[in-house]
Amino acid sequence: MPATVALFAVIRQWIKGEKDLRLISLFWRYYKADFFRANLIWLIYLAVFYVIYVNYMFVEFYYAEDIHFYIYSVIFVAFIVIFMSFVNVFSIMAHYKMKTIQYIKVALGMVFSKPLHTIIQIIWLLVYYIVFIELPKVFLVLGVSVIAFVLLGTNYRIFIKYDQK
Repeated sequence: MPATVALFAVIRQWIKGEKDLRLISLFWRYYKADFFRANLIWLIYLAVFYVIYVNYMFVEFYYAEDIHFYIYSVIFVAFIVIFMSFVNVFSIMAHYKMKTIQYIKVALGMVFSKPLHTIIQIIWLLVYYIVFIELPKVFLVLGVSVIAFVLLGTNYRIFIKYDQK
């Protein structure tokens, strides 16, 4: 998780227009600066994802069969919301300095306040996943930095609008 936050922070510098960067030293500086905070946020999300997983696994045991579809739908929506907030938290950590729990609150707020933006991000992630499954050699060339650039690029416009207010 700290490496992902550092990747997003470096990409943020590129998006801002800074081209002459010492990538490795900049990456390590961000990695060290956000190491504990990023791991703490990762543990929080891990716990939430585990709760969602446990709920998913126990639906068949605790609910009548005629309402399984509805329970699974609620669990799926909860998973999508939490997953998209997890995706957004990297961009937020790269752009803002806040208290640890504030990152999660802002990420959840972005999911709900910008639903079209969230749908676009989901489509990008699905396309990237399809490339990963169908064309693994292309995925090796693209790597994680391309999707990080796309996700941060879409979020950066929102951050700029928010900062101007």
